[in-house]
Order: sequence, then C-alpha cells, then structure tokens
Amino acid sequence: MFIGFFGLQGADPCSIFFCFAASEFFSMAESPRTNDPLDEAFAAYLRSCDAGELSTREEFLAQFPELADELKKLMEAADMIGQYTTTIERKPPGVDDETIVANVAVAGDPVEDDPGVTLPMPNRAKGDPGPTLPFDLGDYMLLEVVGRGGMGVVYLAKQHELDRHVAVKMIRSGMLADDGEVRRFYTEAQAAARLHHRGIVAVHQFGRRAGHHFFSMEYIRGTDLQKKINSEILDPKDAARYVRDVAMAIHHAHQKGVLHRDLKPANVLIDEQDQIHVTDFGLAKHMDADSSVTGSGAAVGTPHYMAPEQAGGHSDRATRQSDVYSLGAILFTCVTGRPPIVADTVMQTLVQVVHHPAPPARSLRRDVPIDLETIIAKCLEKKPGKRYESAEKLAEELDAFLEGRPIKARPRSRAVKAWHWFEGVPLIGALRGRRVLHSSATHRRFQAAMLLMMLVSPIVAAGLLTVWQRQKQVMPAMVRIAGGVSDGVYNDISKELADRVARAHQVQTEVAVSGGSLDNRERLLAGHVDIAPMQATAISGDRLCVVAPLFYEVLYVLARADSGIESIRDLSGHRVAVGPPGSGSRATAELVFESLDLPPQLVRREAIQWQQLFTAEAPDAAMICIGRGSPLVRKLLDSNRWRLIPIPSGIEMSLQHPTLRPMTIEPGELPQSTASSVGIPTVGTTAFLAARVDTPSELVEAMLDALYSQPPPYEDLIPRQRAAEWQGLAFHPAARRYFRDSPRP
Repeated sequence: MFIGFFGLQGADPCSIFFCFAASEFFSMAESPRTNDPLDEAFAAYLRSCDAGELSTREEFLAQFPELADELKKLMEAADMIGQYTTTIERKPPGVDDETIVANVAVAGDPVEDDPGVTLPMPNRAKGDPGPTLPFDLGDYMLLEVVGRGGMGVVYLAKQHELDRHVAVKMIRSGMLADDGEVRRFYTEAQAAARLHHRGIVAVHQFGRRAGHHFFSMEYIRGTDLQKKINSEILDPKDAARYVRDVAMAIHHAHQKGVLHRDLKPANVLIDEQDQIHVTDFGLAKHMDADSSVTGSGAAVGTPHYMAPEQAGGHSDRATRQSDVYSLGAILFTCVTGRPPIVADTVMQTLVQVVHHPAPPARSLRRDVPIDLETIIAKCLEKKPGKRYESAEKLAEELDAFLEGRPIKARPRSRAVKAWHWFEGVPLIGALRGRRVLHSSATHRRFQAAMLLMMLVSPIVAAGLLTVWQRQKQVMPAMVRIAGGVSDGVYNDISKELADRVARAHQVQTEVAVSGGSLDNRERLLAGHVDIAPMQATAISGDRLCVVAPLFYEVLYVLARADSGIESIRDLSGHRVAVGPPGSGSRATAELVFESLDLPPQLVRREAIQWQQLFTAEAPDAAMICIGRGSPLVRKLLDSNRWRLIPIPSGIEMSLQHPTLRPMTIEPGELPQSTASSVGIPTVGTTAFLAARVDTPSELVEAMLDALYSQPPPYEDLIPRQRAAEWQGLAFHPAARRYFRDSPRP
C-alpha cells in the first residue's frame, strides 16, 4: 500500500526523504492485514500530508480516538526515521553518459533568472508565467539565481531565523522530479553533510518545502577554478597550490568514506581570500555502504576529468585513486588551459580516456616545470595502482614541489613516451586492443607510410635478398687460404693455388702458415680464411663442406732403431710423437690407438714439432700422416735412426673408422726403407680442399679451375674425373655443379 510514496507530490512539511524511509520501515503493512484499521488510518495520514490537507496532528488523531495512542507512536517512529536515516537502499537508476555539470554557489556570476524552471506550480493556468523572484520557501527567501547545472539550480537566499545569506540548491525539474533525481539530490546532500573541512562547502539543512526538494549550504563569495582558468593562464605554482588544497579536502572526504567521483575545475570554488572550497557531491559514493547513485555499466562524471575505470562503465569500482586521477586532470587543465583528453564527441572522449595516454604537459606549455609534469603524469596513469595511493600523497608531492624539495615520482622514460606515441597510430592501437577513434594528422600520415611500406616491403625484401645472395657469390677482393707446416705439402699446394687464382682473377691472395688440419678447421670456422686443405678426419659439422678431394695421405709409423719396437702393439709403454697440436696426424693416430685399444695410460703421446725427431731427445716412435713421398719421411729414413713399422690390421680399422682406408707403402717408394717386395701395410686417409657452406660460388669455381689446370699443383693429385665419382660427400653447391659438368673419359 506504500508503493506510491515515490510519486507523492504536495505541500507538506515532511520531506520526500522521510516518505522513502517510512515506506521501507512500514512495508510490513502489505501483509495479509490489508484491512487493519491502524494501517488504513496511517495511510490516510500520509495521503493528507502529501496533499497538504493536514492542519495539525491533534485534529487528525481526534478522528480516530480508539487508535490515537498507537497511531501517534507510528507518527513519532516515522519522524525519527526521517530524521536519522542517512542512506537510501533502493537500486538506483543509471544516468546517461553526458556530463553532469557542476552546481556552484558563487556570487557575481550572471545566469538566466528564471525561477519557473525549478519552481513549477501544479494546475498552473494557461499563460501563467509561474512564480517569480523573490520567492518565499518557508525558512528561506530565494533572491536570485547564482548557478545552474544539469540537475539543479542554486539560488542566493536569505535564511529568516538566522538572518544570513546561504545558497539553496533545488532540483531543476522541481515538483516534477522523478525518483532517480530525488535520490541523487539527497545523496549529494548527505555526502556533503557528513564532511566538515574548511576546503569543503558546508551543508546546513535539507528537506522539502512546498513540494520542492532543496538543501541549503554555505554561500561562497568569489568565482570557481574553471572561470579562473578561462580568464587567465595560471602560474604553475598557483595551480599546484590550488590542487594541493583540493587534494587535502578530498583526503578528508576519503577518510570519512566518501568518494567525490566528479571532481573538475567548475566544482572548485575560490573565495575572496583565494581559498578553495570543493562542492557538488551529486555523484558521491559512500565507501562503507552501497550508496552510489549509479550501478555497474554506467559511465558517470565529466568525461574530460573522469578516471579510465569510470569512463569504461565501471563507476561502481571507483576508488580513492579515481579521485586522484581527476585531481591530476584538474592540475593539467590549470597549467595548460585545456583538459588532458579532448575529442570531438562525448563517446570519443570516453574511449580516449580509457585507451589513450594523456599528452605531456610540457608539449602544450614549455615553461611547465619537469617535476610538475611528472606529478601530473603519475596522477593520469591508466592503471589505478600506478597513481598516487591517496590524495594525501599527492598533496605531499605538491608540497615538495612548492617548497623546492625533490619529489618521489620519476618521469617517464623516452622509450615509454615513444611507445605511447606509437599506440596512437590506429593500426598499432588495434593490434594492441585499443580503440583509436580520433588520431592526429601525424599519426595518420605515419600509418599511411607504414601501410605503404608493408605493401612494398615484400618486393623490396625480395630484391634485397636477390642482391644479397648475388653479392655473397661474388669473388672477394682478398682471398685467404690456409696452408700447413713450413715445407709441408699443404703449404706447397696452397701457395700454388693462390698464385694461379691471383693471376686469373686479378685479386689479392694470402697464404697463412698453420699447424695442420685441425688448426685449419678452426681458422675456417672462425672466418679467418676462405679455403683450407685438411684431412677427412677434420671435416665434420654442418658449417663445412668439400670443394675437392686432393690426394691420399699415408700413415707412416716410425720407430727408432734402438727402441726395440718391432710391431704396432709394441708402442705400449713408449713415448710416441703424434705431431703438433693442430695437425691431422694427431687425429689419425688417435683413431689407430682406439682401434688397437691403446688408451693414453698405455701409450705416452707427445705433441711435438716434427723437427724434434732429428734430435737426441726424440721419442721412441712417431706417427706421421702425410702425402706419399714426403721429404720429411725421406730424411728420417735416410738418417738410419728410424725404420718403418707395419699396420697389418688396416681393413678392420677402416671398417671401424670410415675415414681410414687400408693402404700399402709400395716397394721403391722410399728407396732407403726396408720395404719388402710386397710393400709395407698401413692405413691412410684423404686430404680435401674444404670451405664454409657460405663461401662465394665464384671463389669455389676459381679454386677448382686452378686445381685442375695443367700442370697439376701436386704430383699425386686425384684427377678431376675420379673426383667427380666420389659419392656421399658434402660438396659445396658450386663444386657439385662443377663435377656434374665434368667431361667423362
């Protein structure tokens, strides 16, 4: 039976707020006792109050003498609820996305003087202009309009009993206000009434008179911060002082559990003593109760100044940091003359508040101190956790700035600023999940250039790749070839190839003396040389490839004549020279030792230079893997201090290690040797000309031409036709083509 209270209209001294509370408190009357005389009497009382037909309570009670005592108790209980209730627990309707403009109480501002806007009268005759000012509102005499907003109008009024001027705020739609307007109106009054701070406009009284909802508040003579910004460029220190004082006032509100949620310059009044006063708590929210006038999904506040979480439709999630964001936006406006986010429409503004970073204050005004720009940037962070944790912390930072002390906030790095700029490009913003509804001309030009580059980049890339690959295959101006030990076969062949390539292609060549196959391998992998001869045991991995097989290398096992060594297995317990550290002989010797199961503890391997074999301190034996007819081996045998030892198990070794092959030292090959008529069995390997897989094709082809030109650079060189028959080798692509096209015998 009390559902209709939200639409009550009439001239009753009881406020509509009282009716809200009373309807909730007495909702039990809608039980099966719908015909209870007490309920019917109390309902008649409320209807009389609403219609303005009640003279006195005593006269009304006299109509129900048998119910007078109980009815009087209900009236007194209802009065008590209307007096002490501070929250309204009905789900509020949402508000639209437009700005809820400040309702200021400032003297000296010219506004339209039309009291009929807020003072509509019921049953007004056609042509009747309605009430005029001054207007008697019970305790107050409304004198003139001093402020107007989206929901309310503020009048300068004189309070009769206290003989003082106050500001009276009334709902713009007056007696025709709906439930949502009434709730927002009283939420503002209640929020402001619980705050007592010199920086917050004080509320004196609120209720309903002659059917009009109102509340009276302190009258501030002066102007507001928005008008001050419009009239002059504020000094940065003055701006910092104003916002610091606002921050301290808002900190007090936060301590009392009140979020403002609509801070903006127009809601900051400045009195004649240049002191600030915060007003308009129409969108306030009590943090200790669900008293917000909006629900989830509503974007409430002023778009230019609301925090991203509010602009995104989550006003119910607003926190202290939401007000800190608004304070930063106010400070930005004070020093630059414009809000941090500006767009053509309300929707574009909301989207940019959510997604777009605010520009640096110094980009709009160069004389803004860096510390002040840093403070503003920290307030305007998109994520609440990156802002100042409270309005008090912001006030302390502004105090430090005003006093010349270091601030705690750190400026954004150049990289962060650059990334924020790139996010303003529509395409990049879309990839990042941001909506860029309005972009600058610079961003659009950059995007156009970027799209053009994306279209032509495959063609450019293909062209560059072709040029790069072609360039990679060109003969280098300097050709570096690895050799071997001095007076060795590798060194002789490398020098001859270098001379032939230099003459044929007019390029510079260089031969580097090295320690042998393993040393050449490391130099080739490191890029110190372009081409290198090496044994097959040294060619491994996917970075090296074969240019051509050169010749076969024989493993000569020599023992000192006085060592007592007669067979290969007699090497156990003796000192054996295996060649220099980087030589291929050492690698071949290790394969032989592994096949004979002669670990290092049985054979003492010594890495020495071959010339030491001619001294008295020479080891008992030596294993030299080198080309046939080596001058080194000839000299050792001619000295009669060394003799050859056979390796009779060459076939088994080659099966175990494919790089080895059974070989024979032919009779007469070394006249001073003790070779029998059938020769001396041994093992050997193959020497190759090797390169990296990325070696230019022109260089590989030039080396092959030099290698197979007449006369041959080495007597026992493997002929071109036989080289073409080799299978299973990792040939360089240019070498594979070269041998594929070789003439057949």
